[in-house]
Amino acid sequence: MKYRVFLAIALLILFLFPLPAWAANQNQIVKLQNTRRCQSCDLTGAYLPIKKLDYIYLLDADLSNANLTGASMIFSNLSRATLTGANLKYVNFQHTKMLLTNFDNAIFDQTNLTEADLTSSNISESQLAKAKLCKTTLPNGLISNRDC
Repeated sequence: MKYRVFLAIALLILFLFPLPAWAANQNQIVKLQNTRRCQSCDLTGAYLPIKKLDYIYLLDADLSNANLTGASMIFSNLSRATLTGANLKYVNFQHTKMLLTNFDNAIFDQTNLTEADLTSSNISESQLAKAKLCKTTLPNGLISNRDC
C-alpha cells in the first residue's frame, strides 16, 4: 500500500513539474544554452517555456511539439526550422527570421511577430489570426501592419 502511495505521489510530481527539455536531446539543450547556436538540432518535444532565448541561431532545427509558451526569441534565426505542433503562445518573435519554417499545426495565441520575417514559411492565415502582426513579412512576401 505504501508503495502505491509513493508511486502515485512521484508520478503526480513528474506531471505537475515537468523537467526542462523533457523529450529533447539534453546535449543539444546544453549546447544551445552555452553557445546560443544549435544548427540542425533535434529539440523535438522540448519544454522551454518562459525562457530568454534572444539572439539564438536555430537554423534547420527540429522543434516539433515543443512548448515555448512565453519564451522570448528576439533577433533570432529559426529559418528552415520545423515547429510542427509547437505551442507558441505568448512567444516574442520580434525581429526574428523564420524563412522557410514549417509551422504546421503550431499554436499562435498572443504571439508577437512584430517585424518578423516569415517569407516562404508554411503557416496559415487562421494560425496568424491571434498573433500580433506589425511590419511582419508574411509567407507571400507582403508586409502586414494589421496590429501596429
